Amino acid sequence: MAEGTGDPRQVLLSVVVTNTALALLIVLCFWAGVFVARRLGHAPDYSLAPLGFAPPRGGTLRGLGLGVATGVGALLVGLVVNPVTVFVFEQLGYPTRSTIQQPFMRGLEGWVREDPATAIPAIVGVVVLFGPAVEELVFRGALFNGLYRLTHLLLRKAVRKPPGDGFRRASFVLAAGVSSAFFALLHLEPVLLPALLIFAFALCWLFERTGSLLPTFVAHATFNSFATTLIILSGLEILQVPV
Repeated sequence: MAEGTGDPRQVLLSVVVTNTALALLIVLCFWAGVFVARRLGHAPDYSLAPLGFAPPRGGTLRGLGLGVATGVGALLVGLVVNPVTVFVFEQLGYPTRSTIQQPFMRGLEGWVREDPATAIPAIVGVVVLFGPAVEELVFRGALFNGLYRLTHLLLRKAVRKPPGDGFRRASFVLAAGVSSAFFALLHLEPVLLPALLIFAFALCWLFERTGSLLPTFVAHATFNSFATTLIILSGLEILQVPV
């Protein structure tokens, strides 16, 4: 989710509280849906596997490897796409100054400088671990996955043909497009929009391929760990980097 400006301690705390409530809401809504379906005569169980709480298809090690590769690939793509986006924005006369992410990162850098023993574990715990875990549940496990299944069902009913690759591709593109747009827009940084859209599409592909949130979480955590490392190194004055 998008971070705000202000005291980074308060921002991280609000992220934890908000994301915890959101994750609980999604799980409770899922279980409520299962309860209603069972009362209507269907037989789904209360397992969270449909939300992605399942081992990756192809094995855990393969899923972890795909996650790391996707995260590193997204970082490399961002190193190319972001400067191009800045250039295009400048040519069109749009502002390119970060008003959300960069001030927040500066605040985290200052916190690391003042109190590294508290700041570093808190930043890693929230930005690298907790935040990506909840965002993957929301955007891939619930939003993308739900839209993908719903779109596939509606296309089958509308066309009245057996499902095939065309149905799956159309369902994927629509569900990934909508969920990725929400993911990118909620970060509130227009300059980062193209790179975030590409990253989100890659995460949707990874979830569809593995059927698990574990690889997408690893990819997201890998992606976030790069900026987090720069913040910590800059805050500790080990390496002067632009954050």
